[in-house]
Amino acid sequence: MLNSKVSKAVRLAIAFGATSTAAFSASSAIAAEEESAESFEKIQVTGSRIKRADMEGANPVQLITRDDLVASGISNVGDILQEIPSVAGAGTNAAINNGGAGAVRVSLRGLGSERTLVLLNGRRVVASGSGANASVDLSTIPTAIIKRVEVLKDGASAIYGSDAIGGVVNIITRDDFEGFEANAMYDASTHGGDGETKSYDFTVGFSGDKGNVVFNAYYTEYGAQMSGDRSWSEFELDLDPETGDFNKGGSSAPPWGRYNGINPDVEGACNSFTHGAGSGPGQSDPSDFSNATGYDCWDWDKDTYNYAPSNFHLTPSERYGIFAQANYEFSDSLRFFTEINFNRRSSDTKLAPLPLAPLAFFGWTDATYSKDNYYNQQFGPKNVNGETVDIADWRRRVVETGGRDTTFRVETVRAVFGFEGEINDTWGYEVSYIFGRNDGATNRAGGVNFEKVNEAVGPSFMEGGEVFCGTPGNVIEGCVSLNTFGTPGTDTQISEEMLDFISFEAHDLGYNEQQIISASIFGDAFELPAGTVGVAFGAEHREEKGADFPDALIALGITSGSPRKATQGSYSVDELYMETNVPLLSGAPMAEVLELDLAVRYSDYDTFGDTTNHKVGIRWSPMDGLMFRGTSSTAFRAPSTLDLFQGASANSPLVSDPCQANPTQFCIADGVPAGGFEPIGDQLSSTRGGNVNLQPEEADITTIGVVYSPEFVEGLSFTIDYWDIELENAITTIGEQLILDKCANEGVFCDKITRYTSGGLVGNSSDIDDRKVNVGGIDSSGIDFNMRYATDTEYGALTFNLDSTRYDTYDITQADGSVVENAGWFRRNSGDGNFPEWKTNIDVRLAQDDWSAGYAIRYIGEVEEPFGNTAGQRTVDSQTIHDIRFSYFFDNFTTTVGVDNVFDEDPPYAATGFNDNTDPRTYNTLGRHVYLSLGVAF
Repeated sequence: MLNSKVSKAVRLAIAFGATSTAAFSASSAIAAEEESAESFEKIQVTGSRIKRADMEGANPVQLITRDDLVASGISNVGDILQEIPSVAGAGTNAAINNGGAGAVRVSLRGLGSERTLVLLNGRRVVASGSGANASVDLSTIPTAIIKRVEVLKDGASAIYGSDAIGGVVNIITRDDFEGFEANAMYDASTHGGDGETKSYDFTVGFSGDKGNVVFNAYYTEYGAQMSGDRSWSEFELDLDPETGDFNKGGSSAPPWGRYNGINPDVEGACNSFTHGAGSGPGQSDPSDFSNATGYDCWDWDKDTYNYAPSNFHLTPSERYGIFAQANYEFSDSLRFFTEINFNRRSSDTKLAPLPLAPLAFFGWTDATYSKDNYYNQQFGPKNVNGETVDIADWRRRVVETGGRDTTFRVETVRAVFGFEGEINDTWGYEVSYIFGRNDGATNRAGGVNFEKVNEAVGPSFMEGGEVFCGTPGNVIEGCVSLNTFGTPGTDTQISEEMLDFISFEAHDLGYNEQQIISASIFGDAFELPAGTVGVAFGAEHREEKGADFPDALIALGITSGSPRKATQGSYSVDELYMETNVPLLSGAPMAEVLELDLAVRYSDYDTFGDTTNHKVGIRWSPMDGLMFRGTSSTAFRAPSTLDLFQGASANSPLVSDPCQANPTQFCIADGVPAGGFEPIGDQLSSTRGGNVNLQPEEADITTIGVVYSPEFVEGLSFTIDYWDIELENAITTIGEQLILDKCANEGVFCDKITRYTSGGLVGNSSDIDDRKVNVGGIDSSGIDFNMRYATDTEYGALTFNLDSTRYDTYDITQADGSVVENAGWFRRNSGDGNFPEWKTNIDVRLAQDDWSAGYAIRYIGEVEEPFGNTAGQRTVDSQTIHDIRFSYFFDNFTTTVGVDNVFDEDPPYAATGFNDNTDPRTYNTLGRHVYLSLGVAF
């Protein structure tokens, strides 16, 4: 009878709470049921620290099995998680070149990766990245050692503490593996075989009477894709709001140069000169000029530079590491366990060559091209009187460097040591120590030192056939005068000696460190008529450290790299928690099961003080096959090391200053000319940084769900879960666009804007102060829906799984109390990313003893995005991706072949997309890929 109840509970879990991204196979479901029914071992499920005889509780938990991981052909668990419908917003991945670093992070409910807690076997993982990070890089966890992934789509601060607002991702490893397994996989695009992935791993496991050991080693290499190799990303495309036509845009800092302010006071005379591109808008062929030896007046329709082809569209990387897990039983009351893993990731990004525009793009006022510079005198543009002039605003794309290349080297180590055992027949304990360390080194090439640029474009003269910086009798030793007036690809281009003098390569260092000591006691408190009351008590001490040390010249702010000061700091927290599961009714009329979950956690931080969070959950099953569940909880996110201690850093947001045309009285009072000004561009400079006075974010979270498996259709199940998250006191920034808008319209926040007061940029913003504060909040609600059907047919075991999420609301309350609607929108600036109202995954599998086949569909609904004037908007189209895969099983061998994005669906155009004319954080941008994997197991 007891086994029957356990079996029924496990079936409910499989049917309801354990549905995967792409439904798991029938064979794994049957195996899980039989194993649990036979062993009757109490287990701990994500969302609770109480070990239970069943898997299904009051919390909505989604399961991704090992079968799903293998069938997907994806070698990074983060990429798999980013495809589930409950993930939205702006998580980072390898398709993010400008602003990315090769890391893969997940954002449950779109609340950000910093509000999604990642666990490994139920324990915290050190934050990872280039230093002082606030979330886990999932690429540090190898897929080969994963048994399953449990995704808790509910707040869990009462159980796990800070960060579990959007939910929890708990990765469970193969601690019981025995034997030997090796896998090899190759994946490549059908567009010339670019973006290829090569992956190799092996796992060995040994077991004895007293314990077992599992060891894994892995290596994965990801190839690059270039933006110029895809028709939809080979140009920057600007959409004309009037005609709907696409225009090829580009940069005002081209390889053929742009020199402004040549005739500033001469009416009707050209004031902006260039050699000019010869083959149309955005043409980047440096060998084809309309006026290679002379100058034309700048023409926006012809002379801009197409920087797109020079960027990575998919960033290359290399990962390798080891993972080991072991346990040893001294006795029933004393068992030792340990986990040790090491990961090394090397990732690259490539941006278009540097736009060397010291004043316009970097706000550097001390690099005026001197009228006494030899090269300016010989080859520079002349005014209407034929004179050489000082050029404050000059712009030159330095294509001679080949681009701005950044390499990230990140090493992560983690070790867990602990003891567990039984105190008596009904009580157990666990104590553990965790150490995690992440070290990052970043090298950035292709930049310049502006102090040297200042010398190189200053006065210079020729003597004895050699050009010297300075003036006769006052030569600047070591300086090489700069000539930007020549033609790239010819003898007149910027020489290697000139580049060597002004070039700069940054070397940054950083780290994250975590130490945790924890102890818990759990067991059966006492009996009630409906069953046993389970409880768990625990205490935890956690220390977090982090630092980011920029190159010394970056910190001084004298280079083309984004200036930032060092970040370094730490905090510690002591916590106590208690959880109980109370069975209220069992086997009663209209109450086969009725139970209550209660949890409370007290946290004391040395940075801001203490906080207490609670959770209440209820599970009611009035009859077999039908269950209602719900939770109400509070959650919080403590300010991270980066939030608290981040040094002032430069940012380049894509914003528009309302003061540029028809300035208001508030604009004029802030230093804007009455006639407005010509904007520098659509990216302005701002300063961001930490705030040691930050307080924690707080959230109230409610979930209500129903699970149903009709008896009249065997194998069919449904789940519907509603969630509502109200977050207050958000750790965020005011936002550069809001600062600009409020200053122009109301005179508010003008003190946060610094404007140019002289030269040709008067009125333009030179900096916007947008450091972190506690302000505003987020209200998010929606529905998760799942339907699963499994049956045996004459052709094999058939499974069908539909997993869908609908966002009803995602409203951001800003600093001024205004609300920005995000559900159904893609907002790069005022929002949190991309929030289609509907995201749906469908997976169909057919399996026999020696083969299996699968077909998957991923649908991302259309969204609106701001466009044109402040009231304008446009629709970003939906995207539907089709994947197929087939596996064949030999005695000890498995081979799988698959095609991702079968119909080679391009990502939809997003007018506000910052990378590749789209949003690579949300849409599939890799095109059609074919993969083959081979596996052997003994």
